[in-house]
Amino acid sequence: MKQFVCLLVLLLMLSSCGNNDVKEKAAANKLKATGTVNQVVGIGKIEPESDIIQLSSPVNGIVQKILAKENDSVGAGTPILELDHKIEDAKVRQLISEVNTQADQIKADEAGIEEFAAKYNNAVSEVQRLQRLLAKGAETQQAVDDANTNLKSFQSNLKRLQANVAVSNSRLSETKAGLQLAEVERDQKIIKSPVTGKILEISILIGGSVDTRQSFAQISPVSKIIAVCEIDEMYADKVSVGQKAWVRNVGSPDTLSAGSVYFAFSFLKKKSLFTDQSGEKEDRRVRTVKIMLDQPDKLLLNARVECVIDISGNLKK
Repeated sequence: MKQFVCLLVLLLMLSSCGNNDVKEKAAANKLKATGTVNQVVGIGKIEPESDIIQLSSPVNGIVQKILAKENDSVGAGTPILELDHKIEDAKVRQLISEVNTQADQIKADEAGIEEFAAKYNNAVSEVQRLQRLLAKGAETQQAVDDANTNLKSFQSNLKRLQANVAVSNSRLSETKAGLQLAEVERDQKIIKSPVTGKILEISILIGGSVDTRQSFAQISPVSKIIAVCEIDEMYADKVSVGQKAWVRNVGSPDTLSAGSVYFAFSFLKKKSLFTDQSGEKEDRRVRTVKIMLDQPDKLLLNARVECVIDISGNLKK
């Protein structure tokens, strides 16, 4: 007897669900057929036009300082989070020291070049003088040969010092490049806001670990506030840019803000805004529509709303 009762209850439940679906489709088809639909309603949410930014770190690290808090207004480039960067600081200091040492070595080599250049020029003059005296018979060939040997020695040392300066300059350029890289690595430990806007949420604490694969903050850029809604495929073709629209709390007749449709996707897709709700028909397709709101100041971002679009102009046409 109990099994019979359970079976009967199950059949009644299935029948009720089936009847509801049939009624919904029948009602919708009736409205569509009679052409009396003046408004279409879709579920949507409130968003900034530029979308909410999920901020993440370019590197992994441990949080050392939190430089901003939730609801703070920030400008582009404002530091928000600082990760531990002791190792990077030490590397930068080391490379700065190497740059200074190499720069001093170049100065010393250049001073040596000036010294040997002066000696080389004097040696050239001396060889020329002795050659003139040799031509007059007033000097020996040995003296001229000794002067040429001395000249070649100065020339060799001069070339050696010039080569040393070239190598030192090359090493200095490499060290400066390494310093720039080290400074970039250090600066990556200070995460800055990429835009001007307001911090909605920071989900990290001092001493916590930051992973490049996860966001730690949400930022709402300075932009207009819109409603993004999804219109069922049955009425999707009746929506067009310029139509009047308004938003209201789900299940409430009171208007929160009015506006107009300013963008509508040219294709249908699966529901995406609130697909986590039980009982949703996943096989239904929707058209995403964006509504520019006239007075969105009191609306909460990410709030779930009903979007009502006036399509009565379609009927008049």
